[in-house]
Parts: sequence; structure tokens; C-alpha cells
Amino acid sequence: MNTQYSYRYKELWGDNVWDTRQSSLIPLARWIDDENIHKHRINAKPVAERRTEGEFDPKAGALTYPEVVEAWEKKGLHYHCTSMTLPWIAMVPVDHLGKEGYTDDMDTILVLVNADQEDTNFGMYTLERYKDLLESAAETKSAVLFVISDKPDLVNQYISITQEAVILFHLNYDRLFLDISTVLQGKRTLRDIEGFSYSDLNGKIIYDPDTAIVEKCGAPVIDISQRWTNKDSLIWKLIKKSGAGNTAYDRDALMNSEVGKKLAEAMNLEFIYDSADDPELLKYWERMGVTCEFHEKKGEQWITFSPPQASKPLPCMCIFHEVNRFDPHQAITAFSFFHEFIRIAAQGECIVLFFALESLDDNDLLHEILKDARNLYSIDSSRIYVTGHSHNGRFAAEYMRRHQKEIAALATLGNEPGQLSPAVTSGFFQISDEKLDQQASVDTPTINVSGFNERNSMFPLSGDAPYVPEGQWVALNTFEKRSDSWQRRLRSSRCPNRSIEEIAATKESSDYVERLLGIPADRTEVLTLDGSENYIADIKNKEGKHHLRIAALGNMPHTVTPAMIKIAWSYLRQFARDQETGECIEL
Repeated sequence: MNTQYSYRYKELWGDNVWDTRQSSLIPLARWIDDENIHKHRINAKPVAERRTEGEFDPKAGALTYPEVVEAWEKKGLHYHCTSMTLPWIAMVPVDHLGKEGYTDDMDTILVLVNADQEDTNFGMYTLERYKDLLESAAETKSAVLFVISDKPDLVNQYISITQEAVILFHLNYDRLFLDISTVLQGKRTLRDIEGFSYSDLNGKIIYDPDTAIVEKCGAPVIDISQRWTNKDSLIWKLIKKSGAGNTAYDRDALMNSEVGKKLAEAMNLEFIYDSADDPELLKYWERMGVTCEFHEKKGEQWITFSPPQASKPLPCMCIFHEVNRFDPHQAITAFSFFHEFIRIAAQGECIVLFFALESLDDNDLLHEILKDARNLYSIDSSRIYVTGHSHNGRFAAEYMRRHQKEIAALATLGNEPGQLSPAVTSGFFQISDEKLDQQASVDTPTINVSGFNERNSMFPLSGDAPYVPEGQWVALNTFEKRSDSWQRRLRSSRCPNRSIEEIAATKESSDYVERLLGIPADRTEVLTLDGSENYIADIKNKEGKHHLRIAALGNMPHTVTPAMIKIAWSYLRQFARDQETGECIEL
């Protein structure tokens, strides 16, 4: 590694460069978080007093009491508990569920909570502590969002969680309030919070914070609409923060490489632009040779990139990534994250379509969007591909299962090489045996590309998880779980099964890639791109076709890089779907 390797925009990797692009509410949220830890923590009960019966969610690590949920449902509040690094609970008016759009008159109150999560009853304790607030929310038909941390939320995860909740429940992002009871209970004023000013994201003071306090559902709150999101970089966070990679990941080596150079170029878009429809940004795309256009379907935004003069119908690359209107900077993050796909479109190889919501059912809207896209663009309907990173990779895979004869091939990015057992997952992570068989009923070429040094230590599958960091996700931490996941992947991709003994034997394989990945392969390759080794394994299906590819990118954490996109696209573009018979075509 040469730390003196220099390139344009390298300064964007600096530790404090993005501070000015963060929400002005963060100092207040951090203060509340710290105060909650020391004075308002929901403590664990002694082990002998903890309730153990109920419904346990392994993703959130939380136990739910069915009778409590049913009682709140009868009062008019629907209970939803899940996790996005931190557990969170949404209590949403039953009458609001299923509504389209984001513009009704319903208020949403964000409550930051700290609880000892060693006691899995922490979610139910939260509902009990805030019973009066919830009673009032039920009466006024308001929504309440609890974000529950155990340790300090140093990465402001409540922002990402709120974004997900807004999309999932169609919350009115112009009627969003933060509970500041903690401030007043400490006999403080908002002026006492160091670094906090009630301003917009550009630093413009909107009005005096202490005269902005109002009451909602019996709680003191302030309006945080349009002020709670950041204008920072997802790439920066995933490359720099410790939680994205395992203990073997070398971030300095990545930043001082060609990978870091290309990522910095993409990050620069997030740094200099605030809104995806900025005229200067649109000109940037035009200079690249591609047209960016914004569309709407049933109140949801979708965005396309297309070469302006295609001589023939082009394949459509559907990317599951959020590009919602409530945060005009969010789409820029999507463009930065998948910058290489936009380059590919600019070269005339495909049309790129961005869209994602936050539930399996809601994402079915893409089926209708594609009908509109075919009317607007010259699309080769036999070559429609889907992809997504992390949870959006799961959404892409589920969409493929629901629309198999519409999709020519699938690329999941940043996901496990295997298919996790339902016993160790929950929510949309769960893939039942029935879904595996449904997937296997149609031959759909699939590539899974992930970082060799992702935080969840996915490789090799031939043993227990190496480099286990604190808080290791348990879904893949033992050989039993890892080998089972691989057998389920083979089943879903129509491939011959491999025994546990065969998987374990890869530890002694003479094939370098088999040893590193821990999976028996029919064909392997080591591909060097941007100065990094990338490991590729192909597996034949029962028809003898290499329609399953697993790729692991060297020294890469849980993020997307240009090499990942190149490897995915080089695989996807080989396939088409016969529109009459539904058969897979190798081009």
C-alpha cells in the first residue's frame, strides 16, 4: 500500500469533511441519547422476573406479547417491530394502513429510547413506559416511532430508520415531530444544547428553538420536518465506519487504491449537489452521454437513465434503491452508489431504472412501472434484469421469485452466498422451503457478489465464522448454519446438492478459490480489477449450465464498488428470457 497515492477528490475520505453535510438536529439527538443512557434507560429485569413466552423476532432481538399487540390494535394502533442495526417500533393508526401518498394530515412523533437489550422484553417495556403517549396517539390518530438504542447511536441510525418508516407506512414527512421530553425533564432549554440550532440543512435559522416547542399527544415536541435527513455519503459511511467490515478489512489500503479513487469520484456528486434534479447535475449526466428523467406511479417516484439515441431495443437494468421525493438528496446517493451502472447506460449498453419501497408487497409496483417504461423507451422485454444491495438485494430476489418469467437474470449484492434458513431470520429475510421450490421452478441465472471482508464474515462457508466482531450477526456464525444455507442455495438454483462433508472438505481443496470461499465449485477464477483480487465460483445446475455464480471481492466491506457492478453486469448481460415459452436463453 502506498499512502501517498494521489487522486482527485481524495480529500473526501477525511474524517470531518462531511460534517457540514449533516443534519443540524444531530447535536440535539446525540444529547437526548446520552441523557437517556444516564438518566432514563429502560433497565433489564432480573432474569427470574423476565417473561419468556411470546413471539420472538430474531432480527430485532425482541419478544412480543400477542395480547398487548391485540389490545393496541383494538384501540386503533398497529404494532410493527423490526431492526435496521438498531431495533425500532412503529405504532401506526390502523385507519392509515394501506394508504397511498404521503400528504394526509397525520402527525408522526419520533421518540428516541435507550434500553438494556440483554432483556428481550425491552420492546414491551417501551410500550408500557410510553403508555400515556400511545393512548393519546390512538385518540388523535397519530403515529409514534420508537428508535431503541442500547449504546450511543454514534452513526445517527435513527435517520435511516425514520426514512424506512416513512416509506413503509407512507408517513407525512411534512408533519414529523421529535419528542424532547428528555430535555425538559433535565430542566434544560434547547438553547443549552451545544451545537444545536434550529436551522435548515444549509444552516439558515428558521426560528427560535425555544418558542418552537409545541404539544403533541401530551408530549413536548418540535417540528423536524425537512430538517432530520443528512446530505452526506453512504459510500463514505460504509467504507469508513467499523461496522461495515470484519477485523481483516483494511480500509486504508482500499482508500489508497484504484477502488478508492473511483469511489471518491462518485462521492463527489453527493458532496456538491443537494437535489437530484439540480440543473447542473442533469447537465453532468448529459455530458456523460445519458439522460436522467423523473417519473411517478401511484405517488411513488422512479428514475431512469437512458442513452438518447439507441439504435435498437436495450436491456433494462432495474436497481432496487430508494429514490423517494421526501428527501431530494436520497436519489443522489443512489446515483453515487451505482455510478458504474449509469456509466454502462451512457455507453449504450442498457437503460437503468431506479425504484424501491420498503416492503415485499409494495415493491410489486415495479411490475406496473415496467409497463410504463416500455411505453416510454425502446426496451428489450426479453432482457430485464434486477439487482439491489443488502436489504434491497433481498427485495430484488423476492421480486424475481414473484415475476420469474419477466426477469432474465438476478444479481444480489452484499448478500450471503447461501439462502438463510427461516429458523435464523425474520421478516423479509425469511425464505421458506416453498419459496425455494418456487424459485427452482424457473431457470433464472443468478450472481451473488459480496465483499470478502464484509462485517458478517460470510467466507469461507466450510467452517465457523472467522474474524467475529462484537455484535456478530448469528445467522451465519456456525458451520451448521453456513453449510445449510449453501445447500438451500443449491436447491433454489436447481443445482445438484452437496453433502456437508463435501462442503467441509473445501478447507483442504487444491483449488485456491474453493478454499477461500468454502464452497464446492465446478469452475473458478481469480480476477484482478482495480488492484484487488476477486474470487469467482461457478456452479452448474442439473441441466449442466453455469447459471449460479458466487463472487467475493477482496478487501471489500459491506458496500458497492465499480468492480462489483462490472462483475455483475458481465454475467447478467449473457442471458435473456423467451417471452413466449419463458425459457432461459444464453446469448
